[in-house]
Amino acid sequence: MRKILAAVIMGTFILTACGGNAEIKSQDTTESKAAMVTEGGAEGIKDEYTWTAAMNVSDTTLNYKMMERFKELIESKSGNKIKINLYPNGQLGNDTEQMQGLIEGTNDFVTTITSGMTSFVPQYAVFDCPNAFPDLDNMRAVLDDKAFVDGLNRYSEEAGIKLMGLADAGFRQTTSNTEVHTVGDFKGIKIRVIQNPYHISYWQSLGSNAAAMDFSEVYVGLQQKTIDAQENPYMNIVANKFYETQDYIIETNHLGHIIVFLMNETLYSNLPAEVQELVDQCAQEAIEYTRGLADESISQDKAVIEASGTAIITLDAAVAEEMREKASPVYDQIRSDIGDDLVDQLIASVNANKK
Repeated sequence: MRKILAAVIMGTFILTACGGNAEIKSQDTTESKAAMVTEGGAEGIKDEYTWTAAMNVSDTTLNYKMMERFKELIESKSGNKIKINLYPNGQLGNDTEQMQGLIEGTNDFVTTITSGMTSFVPQYAVFDCPNAFPDLDNMRAVLDDKAFVDGLNRYSEEAGIKLMGLADAGFRQTTSNTEVHTVGDFKGIKIRVIQNPYHISYWQSLGSNAAAMDFSEVYVGLQQKTIDAQENPYMNIVANKFYETQDYIIETNHLGHIIVFLMNETLYSNLPAEVQELVDQCAQEAIEYTRGLADESISQDKAVIEASGTAIITLDAAVAEEMREKASPVYDQIRSDIGDDLVDQLIASVNANKK
């Protein structure tokens, strides 16, 4: 059984949530669920553990808040026999270094987004299938589909990674200075995208000019009009004030902004059953909690955008379907790279969970 001692990092101390996160900590909720671990409760856990959770984002993000809730839950429910040290803001390295640390076992937990996983587990590119989900409820049902997640986890475990679950920050949306209501309106728009071949191919399939650009350069690019548009979830659009430079937010819902909750597979597989059960339970509760935060965040962010005078355009369902049809070459590209199995499972789960 593997016991992990807390890493001592010179000149660094563990960041705690800022004052604005006070509402996130619900002591009553945490304590009321503390006895629901297993029949043996905390007494069933014989050993003590100290684990690290690495992330390359700040303590204001949903990724951090998910791990913070996980920490609160598992420490309370284990009677403090399990402790989690949170390291945000890239304290334990950049995205690549953190993932390598997770695989090698120097990091116990990591949270990132699916696009940050494809270099280590190419099958996560299944989430780059454009316009796959008709709505947010459908996407979340797919993310909870055990057969689909188990299939994804088999590939993860081959890389030494245990997928604990999937949360989200809603969909990625498009901001633009061009009004868009039809697929034809995307033609000629110069849009910033992340350096991802599937994303680039998608926007090209819609007739847009896709330009890969570092995230730190996006605001100035929009301001100076070297690009016309960009795409991100609402939380990033508001946090980085992209709406200040744009006339329209187009709800393209083209991709989910999906957050992954990861654990070192060797650590997990060597834990006693009662500890595995506790980890599973607390991870799932943290994911559900994060989804609630995402819904609240999206609502608040949209209010900020509308108050600024930037218009939000909702596309007709028929337009979204046409966008998906135009993107069929991207599906072919993903199938060619990762195989048919996960793509077929994704489509089957989407169809099975339509309302």
